[in-house]
Amino acid sequence: MSRALALSWAIGLGLLAGSIAGTLVPATTNGQELRHVLGLTLVFVPAVYVMVRRRWTYWTATNGYLRFAVYLLSFMITAGVLMVLSVVAFGTSGPIASAVTFLAAAVAFSITAWLTFYGGADRLWAELIDRIDIE
Repeated sequence: MSRALALSWAIGLGLLAGSIAGTLVPATTNGQELRHVLGLTLVFVPAVYVMVRRRWTYWTATNGYLRFAVYLLSFMITAGVLMVLSVVAFGTSGPIASAVTFLAAAVAFSITAWLTFYGGADRLWAELIDRIDIE
């Protein structure tokens, strides 16, 4: 595995997650929303790079586009649900609301990382197949 390939995946996935989460965090101005996107992207890109490098054999064991789909769908769903719940519970303005929505983004990213890089999606898929009895 080349570092350039891992870096390209990290930039793409981290920028995607940062953009999704940054736009879901309540902002009062366009500049504030841009800061949210950039801040979350600066956190997510290195984290994804480390996971891609450490779990490269797991990442490539399945088609990369399938892993991308798992990453995208799981992040969109978890970030959407957790961040909307945080806004409903704590409002859209104030330091506590901002902190809770950023925490919700971090939790959503953690769930997505588990599903994508650490076998969570495979375990859920196996459990689903066992429950509906498909061979």
